[in-house]
Amino acid sequence: MNLSSNPLAHRTILTVPHAENPFRDVRRISAQWLTGKWGTAPLTSGHHHLDKVSVLTNQATYLADGGEHAIRLQLREDKTEATWRTTITAVAFEDSSALLSVSLEVFPNGDTPLAPGRPGLVRDLVRDLKPTDGLAPLTLDAQNVNAEGVDALIDVLCDPARRMPVLVAARPLRADPLWSDRMRRAMPQCAGAAGMYLLADTEAVDAFRAAIGENHRVAPGAVRTFLTEVDPAWPKDASRHRFMTMARMSDPQDQAWRGLARTVQRLSTEAPLPDALRTLSLPDEAGQRHREERKAVLATVRSSDELAVMRKDVNELTDLLAQADEELKEAARTAELSTRTVASMEEQLHAAVERADGDMEEALRALDDAERARAEADVLRRRLRDAGRYDDTVVVAQPPGVPDSFEELWERLDGFEGVLVTADKRKALQLDEAERARVWAAKAWNALRALDSYAQAAREGFNGGFYQHCTSDRPGAVNWPLKQFAPAESDTTMNQWGAERIFTVPEKVDPSERKEMQAHLKLGSKGSTSPRVYFLDDTQGVTGRVIVGYIGPHLTNTKTN
Repeated sequence: MNLSSNPLAHRTILTVPHAENPFRDVRRISAQWLTGKWGTAPLTSGHHHLDKVSVLTNQATYLADGGEHAIRLQLREDKTEATWRTTITAVAFEDSSALLSVSLEVFPNGDTPLAPGRPGLVRDLVRDLKPTDGLAPLTLDAQNVNAEGVDALIDVLCDPARRMPVLVAARPLRADPLWSDRMRRAMPQCAGAAGMYLLADTEAVDAFRAAIGENHRVAPGAVRTFLTEVDPAWPKDASRHRFMTMARMSDPQDQAWRGLARTVQRLSTEAPLPDALRTLSLPDEAGQRHREERKAVLATVRSSDELAVMRKDVNELTDLLAQADEELKEAARTAELSTRTVASMEEQLHAAVERADGDMEEALRALDDAERARAEADVLRRRLRDAGRYDDTVVVAQPPGVPDSFEELWERLDGFEGVLVTADKRKALQLDEAERARVWAAKAWNALRALDSYAQAAREGFNGGFYQHCTSDRPGAVNWPLKQFAPAESDTTMNQWGAERIFTVPEKVDPSERKEMQAHLKLGSKGSTSPRVYFLDDTQGVTGRVIVGYIGPHLTNTKTN
């Protein structure tokens, strides 16, 4: 059991701009949800056992005038495979607005794989409370936008107060049943985690393109996920906002459309809590009430001389002690889960610091490589000028930089003469859903450049393998950090999971068109994804190239959790 694994599986934060009585609405919607699951929904303060494993805790805090300021409903389910804890918190403000959060935490009791999803309660809250995100209303389905509504959509995208992503889809040029079905299924799963808009026709698509620019456009049939702080005037900003093409949305074999909801829900879960929710402290009303009742009973016992009254009061005291014991058990269970949450936060902080240090090291290395390349270019330009070849010193067509996604990387594989990629494209494209996709895509590109540089050196007679290539100082060579290169797997890994490391190769390399590959390059070192690039050195073989058989998430090994 891994106590420090992150228990927060989902969190939605909603802003309700105008709420006459938000607590009444939250209790009503929560009661409907609870009744649908257990047939009962006790909403009075304190702990309520819904069944043998489920406990509902209700809390509230009050203003000086006696009005409610905040409420919290927490459902804990102590099941065999895990403890599941759903928490609904609402805070009201003087301007009639309210903040609401719904979180799901999962504390595993073993190694059984779990697949927690968004609580169904979120959809009901979005439907009834009409929340907003800055200028964007949050809805259950995409809002239709015609050409006249494009300016308002641009305002939403560029709104500095927006905290959530915005999905912008464009209707295909021709009706496509699969596209429509996928949109119909994906959009409700994004409710509460993103604003959702549908460019209704070609006029709207053209108007949006004219307003936001070529780089940030959404073509017919495509879907783009706009993050916050959109800058239409900066072309490179467009790469931050991932898009899915019509071809992928309408391909029955391509399941990337499911990533739309996964991405916005991940962003919702990772978003920081607003201060009003983060600093909220609710009193233990039930415990305080039991303590006061116990004092009252004790006072009655001391002041009464009648045996019958004393027996009655003792019975009441016994009941209160039993209730107090139950409160202590609940407090101990809450403290245990809090300890696991803190351990998870410490682990995440440590991983974030290590990742930041690694990113800094890689950035400095990239800066050094760029400076070396610039210095070499300056030397070559001077030599050309000295030779009178002034026209050759000017680069008319600016070469492209690193790809911003694995999808773009795949489109540019033909540029490598010494590398043959036989890897499953679908595995690689899964990485585009991750937060660090742009970083990994850039590193994968540099990994392929290093392998290509090695293959070129081998053709020119370089005496050594890829390891020696990365330690050489040959001019123009593209190297790869040695600490991110593993020439082989451990015997234990190969004995137990060697089958995972058999990948496709050309028939002329092996008649079975399959070959074991152990050498790999590491694109990441933290987290369960930690992508890898597996390759086979065939520079001295029939292809004369490096064969890349896998680009994708970390494969199973002895350290896999």
